[in-house]
Amino acid sequence: MTRQSIEDRILTRSESVALPEPPAGSPPARSSAWRLLRNTALLGAFAILVAAAVIVSFRFFPALGTFVAGTASAQAQAPVQAESTQAAPAPADSSANKNPFQAHVAQAGVRTCANLFATLGQALTAGSTYAVQTQWDKTSPDTHAVQALAGMSYNLPDYKTEAAGIVYASPLGQTCEGGFVRVAPFQRSCQEVAGTLPKGSLLADNLSNTMLFNLANNGGQALLVPTGNTCIVVSVARMGG
Repeated sequence: MTRQSIEDRILTRSESVALPEPPAGSPPARSSAWRLLRNTALLGAFAILVAAAVIVSFRFFPALGTFVAGTASAQAQAPVQAESTQAAPAPADSSANKNPFQAHVAQAGVRTCANLFATLGQALTAGSTYAVQTQWDKTSPDTHAVQALAGMSYNLPDYKTEAAGIVYASPLGQTCEGGFVRVAPFQRSCQEVAGTLPKGSLLADNLSNTMLFNLANNGGQALLVPTGNTCIVVSVARMGG
């Protein structure tokens, strides 16, 4: 074998050997210090954006901030009123005769919805001993809605339990509209409860296996929610005046 042929074979073999390439999926290494700096910068920018959004919302929607900052609340309790067997002298302080709903709207300065709110409150809590918390707009109480949350205890011969409800009223020009929602449990099936509704009440709809009744004499509506062998009755009524 000649020297020239040996050199040709060596050159040819050398040219056919490919140089090793770096792995395709290996990204360039970054130091932990660089990652920490990047994450800190991103979090700072996000915090600035959130703060700016809050400031802009209160600038373009000032009523939202005013309402949240201007609410107030009060609490009171009153037992179920029973008929008196003898006349009692009128107290010197007329506020002593007010129920909590009347006392709270007087305290708040609500005038347009004062009577309707008190009437709805009495309807909501009739027959119970209750505690109520009332909320109103402190800056302009007579031009905004007033509402109260009530916890009620019933101690009747055939009904002893606790219930809850909300009553609300809102001015509409020179008049007022409002309503209440009461949620009360019954230790019987909804079919049995339906049989105790006021005579003349009609089944209006069935909302996902939940019976909705229109109560007699424009008494509002009752939604009967089955819970096993018991029933939750959601009573709803609206009024205007």
